[in-house]
Amino acid sequence: MACFYKYSPNQQTTHVLTCKTNVNINVKCNDENGEGNRETDSFRAVNTQNQTIEEIDTFYKVLFQEEQFDNGDIYNSNNSTFVPRRSGVYYVAGTVTFLADDGTVPYRVRVEIRVNGESVAADNDFWAEIDDQFRYVNAINVNTILQLEAGDLVEVFLTSTTPGVIERNTPDLSTRFEAARFR
Repeated sequence: MACFYKYSPNQQTTHVLTCKTNVNINVKCNDENGEGNRETDSFRAVNTQNQTIEEIDTFYKVLFQEEQFDNGDIYNSNNSTFVPRRSGVYYVAGTVTFLADDGTVPYRVRVEIRVNGESVAADNDFWAEIDDQFRYVNAINVNTILQLEAGDLVEVFLTSTTPGVIERNTPDLSTRFEAARFR
């Protein structure tokens, strides 16, 4: 591999620097336990039905009824829970598309990732000056990297200061829950 750098500290001189680099790439096909053909534990699930949020300032568990994939059998679409089978470091994300019943009233929406009932990551979106001529749809994303133990219960919750609807997942509106183990 060769690289070239040209720069001119002033208009009269140009310096040219070339370099050659040998790159060695080592691919480890087995982990420390010799499990070489094991897929990465991961899943992605989406919401297939609108979910009504009626009570303000009340946490609702967000439902993700359809598994798009589930490597490692770590997601349960019947109760929208992620339970890792192996301890490790996981990337976890939840995205919720929320539509307020009254789009002219300022409001706040909070989405949380909870592990064993405790909030470990959250995002708040606040909508203030709202134009009543335009329909606003709010997509809230929360993501984090977590050290999880086998058997931990991971879920996504939402609360809002106004009633509304969690929109079902479509190509234009994303409501999804996903995770992947990377260590």
